[in-house]
Amino acid sequence: MRRPKKKRGERKVQTYKAYIKGEFVESSDFLEVNYPATGELVAKVPALTKEDTEEAIESAHIAFKEWKVTPSYKRAEYVSNLLTLMRKEENLAEIGRAITQETGKPFDAAKSEVFYGADLGEYQAQWARRIEGSVVDSDSTNEKILTYKEPLGVVVTIIPWNFPIYVLMRKVVPALIAGNTVVIKPSIKSPVSALKLAELFHEAGFPKGVVNVVTGLDDVVGEALTSSAKVNMVTFTGSTKVGRHIGEKCAANMIRSSLELGGKAPAIVMEDADLELAASAIKGGRLANSGQVCNNTERVYVHSSVKKKFTEMLLEKFQEVKVGDGLETPDIEMGPLISKNDAKRVHSLVEGAVAEGAKILCGGKISEELGDSFYPPTLLDLCHQGMNIVHEEVFGPVLPIVTFDSLDEVIDMANDSQYGLTSNIYTNNYKHVMELTSRLDCGEVYVNRQQGEAYQGYHGGWKQSGIGGDDGKHGFEEFLQIKTVYMKY
Repeated sequence: MRRPKKKRGERKVQTYKAYIKGEFVESSDFLEVNYPATGELVAKVPALTKEDTEEAIESAHIAFKEWKVTPSYKRAEYVSNLLTLMRKEENLAEIGRAITQETGKPFDAAKSEVFYGADLGEYQAQWARRIEGSVVDSDSTNEKILTYKEPLGVVVTIIPWNFPIYVLMRKVVPALIAGNTVVIKPSIKSPVSALKLAELFHEAGFPKGVVNVVTGLDDVVGEALTSSAKVNMVTFTGSTKVGRHIGEKCAANMIRSSLELGGKAPAIVMEDADLELAASAIKGGRLANSGQVCNNTERVYVHSSVKKKFTEMLLEKFQEVKVGDGLETPDIEMGPLISKNDAKRVHSLVEGAVAEGAKILCGGKISEELGDSFYPPTLLDLCHQGMNIVHEEVFGPVLPIVTFDSLDEVIDMANDSQYGLTSNIYTNNYKHVMELTSRLDCGEVYVNRQQGEAYQGYHGGWKQSGIGGDDGKHGFEEFLQIKTVYMKY
């Protein structure tokens, strides 16, 4: 029997407007946003039409003419105005609360997301005076070859629900600094935080049309954004299935796409690893954001000689994790999954693993006490490489344990995946470090630490985990194109 939904005090449900051409736009149709922990209706956002979306694209297209010739340092000043507003305590709290209400993320973690989103934006804005070209010698005597880096035009940013502000800042700020205009489409599961951020873009004084925020159904708004000949780039973070569809739509108009997609990150625990370090890092790497992160640890391979001891340590850490309502308890470690349907999906994967021979060490069922969207930390023993749960992305707080005996064996198992986003290795043997980092088929390898990208690094996947990426110099240059000029003199 499920816990009855908690009765909260009467709360006025706020209705939001989209942001197009520097104005907040009414809509006749709306989408509802519900709090994952209780199912409570918390907001209504516009369900825009194809025509509304095309207006936003046209707005960005027109604004690009002036924005691209605005000096880059001046573009950075607009961003700096935005960051100052984001860092005000009342705005951190307001946007953070919106994130919690739409995603279930604990309030303290949601506020931190806004804070670090601003921090990331500050780093990205520093590229304003670092846009460089080159001078190349020609084959002719009286000629020089110049290469320039210029903005693309209209950039569509499609944002996932699990980090609705951090990923938005990760994509939008470098696009703007590079001289592009943007149309932002947040997930229909987490649109409110983006619309609140639109208020800060407006207050920061960005010229009309440079930033637009549209909300609506994927098969209406999303299709219009990825089909327009006036869009020059689409950057997306989300599932491989959706990313593949977006890539196909973009290809029809030769639109550049940057797709950061799913993952099935392996963690490898060698026989010489610091087991306490490994257990702590893997616990954090699996359970962060209730396991709903593309680079979360999704499977762990443990050397047979330390399997028993390591499993006991990891089990203890999983059992210590507190799960609850992130509004009632702001500093709780884990909140609900994004929806009760996601909890059912995760549980179905666990049931499938058990049917294939896995043993549940902890968790393994939807919470009767907390409600239908809560799934506890779940550790599965006796798993093997052939199991579905070792190959399919869970995107929830479930971790299968697989045993190995040799380096070659574990490398083959770790690489036996359609995905190639991140990985972790735990060892104190430098030969193991060199062997593993050179032979693992993935875009990122974390050695003796939990996942977590640096602003100045590069976050991008291999194989079905995507095309292109974010962060650092390479991520910034995704938003530029090269023009070559032959100067005869």
